[in-house]
Amino acid sequence: MTLAKSLNAAKRLERTDKFDDAAKIYGDILARYPRNVNARKALESLSQRLRQASDPPAVVKARLAKGFAAGQFRVTATSTAELVREYQDSHFLWSLLGRCYLELGALDKSASCLTRACDIDPKSGESRTLLGNALKQQRKFHDAITQYSKVIEAEPDNLAALNNLGNTLATLGRFPEAAQHQATACKLAPQNAQLRYNHAGTLRQLGDLKGAKDLYESAVKISPDFAAAHFNLGQINGLLGNRTEAIRNFDGALEVNADDDRSRVQKLHQMAHISDWRWPEEYQQHRRHLGLRGTACSPFAMLSMEDNPDLLRHRTQAYAEQQFSDVAPPLPARASKRPDRLRVGYFSADFHAHATMHLMGGLFEQHDPDRFEVVAYSYGPNRQDDSRKRLLSHVAQFREMSNVSNTNFVAAVQADKLDIAVDLKGYTGDNRSALFATRLAPVHMSYLGYPGTMGTPAFDYLIGDHTVCPPGSERHYSEHLMRMPHSYQINDDQRQISDRQFTREACGLPKDAFVFCSFNNSYKITPREFDIWMRLLAQVDDSVLWLLRSNEWSQANLQREAEARGIDPSRLIFADRMPQQDHLARQKLADLFLDTFIYNAHTTASDALWAGLPVLTLMGQQFASRVGASLLNAVGLPELITQSEGDYEARALELARSPDDLLGLRNKLATNRNTAPLFQTKAFTRALERGFDMAFDRYLNGLAPDHLNVPERETGQTNLKPETVAA
Repeated sequence: MTLAKSLNAAKRLERTDKFDDAAKIYGDILARYPRNVNARKALESLSQRLRQASDPPAVVKARLAKGFAAGQFRVTATSTAELVREYQDSHFLWSLLGRCYLELGALDKSASCLTRACDIDPKSGESRTLLGNALKQQRKFHDAITQYSKVIEAEPDNLAALNNLGNTLATLGRFPEAAQHQATACKLAPQNAQLRYNHAGTLRQLGDLKGAKDLYESAVKISPDFAAAHFNLGQINGLLGNRTEAIRNFDGALEVNADDDRSRVQKLHQMAHISDWRWPEEYQQHRRHLGLRGTACSPFAMLSMEDNPDLLRHRTQAYAEQQFSDVAPPLPARASKRPDRLRVGYFSADFHAHATMHLMGGLFEQHDPDRFEVVAYSYGPNRQDDSRKRLLSHVAQFREMSNVSNTNFVAAVQADKLDIAVDLKGYTGDNRSALFATRLAPVHMSYLGYPGTMGTPAFDYLIGDHTVCPPGSERHYSEHLMRMPHSYQINDDQRQISDRQFTREACGLPKDAFVFCSFNNSYKITPREFDIWMRLLAQVDDSVLWLLRSNEWSQANLQREAEARGIDPSRLIFADRMPQQDHLARQKLADLFLDTFIYNAHTTASDALWAGLPVLTLMGQQFASRVGASLLNAVGLPELITQSEGDYEARALELARSPDDLLGLRNKLATNRNTAPLFQTKAFTRALERGFDMAFDRYLNGLAPDHLNVPERETGQTNLKPETVAA
C-alpha cells in the first residue's frame, strides 16, 4: 500500500471511531517514514482527541482544579476518585488524584495514580515530575531519579524536574551531579531565590563556601524575606571567619521573624566569638525559651552561654527530637559468646591534624589488635597529613565516607557488622551523628568531641568520669554513663614538643613580667572571668595577659574592655596560631594558665599541662565546666581546682606573688607528667577496652544498658548488675 493510500485508510478508520486501528496505521507509517509530517500531526491530533474524549466536562475539571488550589485535598480526592471510575483513561483525573494523595501524605496511592497518569500520557512532564516527588518521599531515590531524568531528556528546560533531580542527587551524596543540574536550573530562572538556595546548599557540601556565599547573597537580594537564606548565609560567613557579616545575616533573619530562635542563638554565638559582650544581656532576655520552642537550636552554640546542665538537657532533647526523628530500637541480644575480637567503629570528620587526633593518636596505636578490630569511618577533609598517616597504620580498616550519602553510609556500616559504634563528633561542626538513629551496632557510645548529653535514646552510653559526671548528675544525661577510672579524656604520651627555643622577646612578652595566659577560643571568654583577670593585672605589677589571637574584632573589643577596667590595653598580648609542636613549646614562657568558667579549656588545658604549664580552673556544674578539674585530678594537681570565683581570684593572686609555690607546682607537674594517669595512654586504652567489654557483655546477656564504673585494673568481674545511682 502506498503512503497516500495508508494515510487515507487511517483517516477512514478515524471517521468510523476505530481509533486504535487508525493509530496503528499512523505508527506503521512513521516507522517507515520517521520524518513524515502528515502522519506525525495526524497521530498527535488523534491522541489529543482520545484524551479529550476520556475527560469529564470542562466545567467539572475546573471545579476540581479550584478545590485543589484552595487546599481542599481530601474533598477533591474523594470527588476525583468517584469520577475516575467513569473516566478510566483520563490523564487529568489520575494526575489530579495523585497530586491530592501526595499532599495528603498517602504516598503509595499517589505513586500508583501518577504511574497510571504517565501510562496514559507518557509525555506529561508534570505528571512524571510529580511521580518522582512521590517516589522521593517514599525514599525510593533511585526510582525518583529515573523519573526526573526522563522528564529532562524530553524537556531539558523543565525547572521542577531539574531542581528535584538536583536535590535528590544531593540527598544521595552525589553532590557534583546535583550541582550541575541545580546550576542549569539557576541559569534558566535567575530570579528564582529557592533554586539559588538549593544550589548553595550543595556547593557548601562540596566545600565551595565562596560559591555558596554568592548564591545565598543573591537569594536574599531576590527575596529579602527569605529567612532560611539569611540564616544559611550567616552560617557560611561564620565558617569563613566573616563574623560581623554573619551577625548581620542573623539579624536579617530575625527581622523577618523575631521568634527565629536558631538565628538568635547563632547571632549570640558569633557575638561571643568577637567578644561583643552585649550578648549576655540579649541572652538573658530570651533564655527561658531559647532552644525550647519552634525550630531547635544548636546545643553546641548554647554550651558556652550558661552553666546549667538541667536547662542544657532540655534544650538538647528538643534539638535531638528534630535531628533524630525515628530512632531504631536496640538490637536483640545475640545467642553467642563474645567474639574473639570486638569490632569497634570510630566515626569522625577530624581524622587529620585536629584537636581530636592530638588527643587520640596514641589510642589507635595502643588498642589491643588481638581483642579489638578497629574501623575508622571518616567523613571529613581527605588530608594526608602525619596524623592521618599514623592513624592508617594502626587501624584494621579505614573507610573514606565524606561523599557517601547517609543511606549508603548506613548500609556500609551495617554490612561491616560492628559490635560497638563510637561517635567522636556529637553536635560539633560537620557532624553526622544522626546516622546513629539507624542503629549502626548493638552498642552506641558518644565520646570526646562534644562535652554533654546527646539528648536522644540513639546513644546507649556517654563516656565520662567521676569528676565531669559526679554521682547525682545522671539526670542530666539521656545516655547511661560509662565512667572512666580517672579522666575521661585520652591523651597521647608520644606527642612531640618542638625543640625550637622561643624567647619572651620574640613572642612580644616582657622579659621579667609575670605572664598569665589563656589560650582558649574567644567565645569561651565572658565578662565574669575577664573582670577577675583585669583585677589580677591591676594587683600584680608589670604582669601581662597572653591570649590567643582569635580574630581582629575580638582583639579590639578585649583591648577596649581592658581599658574600660583601667588596664592599659598593651598589657594584653595576642599570640598568633602556629603548628602544634611549636605552640606547645612556646607555652613554657607563661607562668600560669587561667581557665574559662562556663566552657573550660579541654584539649587546650591538656596542651598546657603537657607543656609543663600549671592550669588554674574553677569547677562548675555541667560537663564542659568540669573538664579542667578532671584533668587536674588525673595529673595529680587538685590544689589548682577552685570552687568559687573568689577562691579562683585569690589563688591566682597568691601564685603570682609566691614564685616558690608556683615553682613547686611546676616541678610537681614535671614529675607527674610521666607517672600520673592523665598522660598514660596505654593504661587509658586498656581501661577503655574494659569499658567496651562491660557494655558489650550486658548486651550479650540480654541486659539493657546501665551506668558503668570502669575499674582501674582488670578485676575479672563482668559488672552485669545495674549500678545504684542517685536520683
